[in-house]
Amino acid sequence: MNERTPEFSELVGEDVSPEERARLEQVHRMIVDSGPLPELPLALQNAPVVEDPHDSSVAFSFLPRRGGRILTLAAGFALLCLIVGYVIGNHRSGFTTDFTVAMRGTPAAPKASGVLKVGAIDSVGNWPLELQVAGLKELPDGRWYTLYLTKNKKPAVSCGTFRVHEGTTTVRMNAPYNFRKFDGWVVSAGRNAPPVLAEFA
Repeated sequence: MNERTPEFSELVGEDVSPEERARLEQVHRMIVDSGPLPELPLALQNAPVVEDPHDSSVAFSFLPRRGGRILTLAAGFALLCLIVGYVIGNHRSGFTTDFTVAMRGTPAAPKASGVLKVGAIDSVGNWPLELQVAGLKELPDGRWYTLYLTKNKKPAVSCGTFRVHEGTTTVRMNAPYNFRKFDGWVVSAGRNAPPVLAEFA
């Protein structure tokens, strides 16, 4: 059933000025010529159903149910990236050994032992070192152990200092020296202290 379009004279009274009447009549004519509004699509005639009325975020309630799967996959991918980054980082920071020096405990620390790994020399002449020691006592605050290269079996140059904890301690150092000028390695709690670990060529 079609509804009748009202006449302009039925909509506007006689108390309107001629100029205003002419303007309103022109607008009325444009509305009539444009025809009726299109019908509302069926998809929009019913409000969407919110499955969880207790959800504090209305916006998230309109997400498709597969959104949970997407978030789960994203979290899994982030975790995978973290693990891969950790493995690659550890691999890149790994120590490549050129040769190894076994160090023995001295009478000052007969139960001590150590292994010195010497890496490949770099482009500017530094030898990376990784020292693993066990059986050394912890020193009081303000004191530390030093790894020396020796000449005539006496400490000559330092390769670095370190402190130890219970069990095995691993430290990284470097030596920018020509090893052929030295005859061994020692660890002591100071240049004038007796060595606790030693290796002589």
